[in-house]
Amino acid sequence: MEISLRLENEEDYYTVEKLTREAFWEMPDRPHGCFEHYLVRKIRQCSDFIKELSYVALNDSIIVGHIIYFKSKIIDSNNNEHEIISFGPVSVFPDYQRKGIGTKLIEFTLERAKTLGYRAVMIYGHSDYYPRFGFINAKKFKITTPEGENFDTFMICELQKNSLNGIIGRGYQPSIFDNVTEEEIMEYDKIFPKKPGTPCFSWK
Repeated sequence: MEISLRLENEEDYYTVEKLTREAFWEMPDRPHGCFEHYLVRKIRQCSDFIKELSYVALNDSIIVGHIIYFKSKIIDSNNNEHEIISFGPVSVFPDYQRKGIGTKLIEFTLERAKTLGYRAVMIYGHSDYYPRFGFINAKKFKITTPEGENFDTFMICELQKNSLNGIIGRGYQPSIFDNVTEEEIMEYDKIFPKKPGTPCFSWK
């Protein structure tokens, strides 16, 4: 299987959203349904979307994976803002999962982000998966969530050596789901082929 990567373009948008829906629909910790495909759409619509880091993975000419990035920030105790970035969701079509495609997307785009001069990446992700890419608990950087909390899934990876030295504060991602209703997401879901089961949407 020959997997190649390229930048996403606008003609890919529906295909990528459909792919993301397939990738997350059958999660073991929730009933049928997902919201991640709507998250992708909302990220693209906000000013923090980083188009030059939105990549698709292809098997021949078929899109089988996707990663999306957006700007985040750390606000320190003096209320100064320090720009960093975040990514997610990372989506791989079910038939292609566990074949290294997600790893390839993450490794390539982290290196690309480093080349573009971004200082660090902040994510909420599986603590047993992301350390292999250089992510560690944000607590070690003295960075907390907006609520002042820390937990295993809240992680940061420095892209430039010591780029977060001296920065202590709280990490913020865009509030793209403020005022979004479940009805709005379910209405959006109607543009895709109907799937069995009752959709379950929750981002909290």
